Amino acid sequence: MPLYCQPGRQAGIITNREPIGPELSAHFRGMPIMDCTIVDVFAEKPLSGNQLAVVHGPMHLDTVEMQAIAREMNFSETTFVVDESPDQARVRIFTPTRELPFAGHPTLGTAWVLGRNRDSYALNLPAGCVSVKFDDNGIVWMEPPPVEPGDMLGTQSAAALTGLSPDDIDARYPCRFATIGPRFALVGVKGLDVLQRAKVRPDVYEDLVGSDEIGVFVFTEGAYNDDAHFAARMFHHRGLREDPATGSANTAFASHLRSLGVQGGIVVEQGFEVGRPSRLYLDVAETIRVGGKVHLVLSGRFDY
Repeated sequence: MPLYCQPGRQAGIITNREPIGPELSAHFRGMPIMDCTIVDVFAEKPLSGNQLAVVHGPMHLDTVEMQAIAREMNFSETTFVVDESPDQARVRIFTPTRELPFAGHPTLGTAWVLGRNRDSYALNLPAGCVSVKFDDNGIVWMEPPPVEPGDMLGTQSAAALTGLSPDDIDARYPCRFATIGPRFALVGVKGLDVLQRAKVRPDVYEDLVGSDEIGVFVFTEGAYNDDAHFAARMFHHRGLREDPATGSANTAFASHLRSLGVQGGIVVEQGFEVGRPSRLYLDVAETIRVGGKVHLVLSGRFDY
């Protein structure tokens, strides 16, 4: 049994009759207890891909509490199911520091938690309604919101931003900005060795975008496995953090490929540099779809 200690008292044993901190417990405050499910998204097997916490059940949290819980979880994102029915749910997405209108792996992971026994499910997000479908191969597919192409990013600037030389930038994929709720800089480079050397320079980042928050998505043709087409890395928080798998950035990437005449099925590997190998499936057509597999890691209750 775990020990507890309070100032001025001897250490003792926590028992069911003497819970610690009852003022923080949903049970003792008479509040409904919510479920918390942790899944790995864009993961071919558990303990890979991108982690997601889904808080669902009777929702009694306000925005401040949701943000505090997302900070406590400290995953890339945590989702909160505000309202749900058998075929759709209203969901809010939080990073440890802010709320997002849309993000890819939280959309797939939350839909899987709520609707995996159905053929399809819909999430109502601040960015709009996103349809999610489940195929026979275990891949969860979403039709994300449309991408807004942004300004072009010159080779010199792209190289400086990623700590590379201009010769490392792949001219076949002109660098540019794109927005899909979150905003991204898309930078194509020449080969895995260059991709592994990429590192966002905070000073160049601030010169380019100021105080705006953008993700820097660096990609290359070729991947770690022969059956994948591209490898990618996604840096955020001015390069201080790297995301293992990013559905929204890959949506922007798919839109970029489509603008360059690429169509069909594309497999992207991400997260290898941070020890969480991930695989994202892109269907590049008139309507873009992004998919991946989801694995359950932990189920419990959120007693707050």
